[in-house]
Amino acid sequence: MLRGLACTCAAALFALACGGSSSAPAPATSAAAKATCSNKSVKIAVPVTPPNVVHLPPYVAMDLGIFKDEGLNVEIVRFEGGVGAFRAMAGGSVDLAGTSSEPFITAVSQGADVKAVYTYAPNVDVSFVVGPGINTLADLKGKRIGIQEPNGFADVMSRLVLKKAGISPTDVKFVTTTTAGRVTELIAGNVDTGVLHIDQTKTIQQKSPGIHVLANMWDVVSNYQYALYAVSGDKIKTDSAAVECMVRSLVRADRAMYDRTQRQKILDIAVKYTKEDPQIVADTYDELLKARAWPQNDGIPKANIEGTVKSLKDSGQLQTSPSFADLVDLTIARRVVSQLGSVKDFPY
Repeated sequence: MLRGLACTCAAALFALACGGSSSAPAPATSAAAKATCSNKSVKIAVPVTPPNVVHLPPYVAMDLGIFKDEGLNVEIVRFEGGVGAFRAMAGGSVDLAGTSSEPFITAVSQGADVKAVYTYAPNVDVSFVVGPGINTLADLKGKRIGIQEPNGFADVMSRLVLKKAGISPTDVKFVTTTTAGRVTELIAGNVDTGVLHIDQTKTIQQKSPGIHVLANMWDVVSNYQYALYAVSGDKIKTDSAAVECMVRSLVRADRAMYDRTQRQKILDIAVKYTKEDPQIVADTYDELLKARAWPQNDGIPKANIEGTVKSLKDSGQLQTSPSFADLVDLTIARRVVSQLGSVKDFPY
């Protein structure tokens, strides 16, 4: 179903417990270089409140004790979108920000000293969902387009759909909602569209069968980086150990997402934080597992970053096009992968 989320995997099985190492051991020299943290307090910004199933890894790292095991005292700071999370990191009030790629890339193109060091979900997993009476892309003209924030993920995705439809953004009305309001405002008829994750789409169709998917975004865009974890350049220079401990925790959490023995624990955590129907959570989790939605290894494909830059440039949201090296520093993520062992396939 989510062919835009597919990844090329070699046949190798992967055994772990609570995010432990895979069957491919790291060279001793790399393992010896492991940075450690001891009772280190850090703040990690998350961009969706409440989270959807795809956003779970930081909560998994918290509830499974992975952060604590890595010597971190983590405060998860919640925002209503990637723009707010990114701005908090850039302003110094949080140490690491989960954000959609668009505000991050725009900031770097304008000279911001920030780097993407990992991701919570590399590929687009959302659909463009519409209310009754909208049956074709042409029907979007004059409609109320639901977004969470200007220049944020839903805004960019909606504009890409409008571009595909040949409709100018001036021919629609953009309406800002809260993150949770993406669903409720569409059900209430206060907006005509929403960019929704799998679990949100399942929830809304359960309540309002007339609301339907007009376009799956993985069919609209290709080679597109959905999400990033970003830190300031100064943080990498002055506190690289803390960055490494955070990234290693998140890599371990991502690996736990694919661990069959952890399934019920993961589902319980998902229901706790998403506050969604348990069956919808379970169905969504299974779909995301099959789609390899959570990152493998360093998690940021160069093709995705370059494709996102091109999409933003083509839509007029970028004046200059930053390079992969301008945007991404995978030094720490690759060091962590060498410590934990590279994973080439998961058992789902």
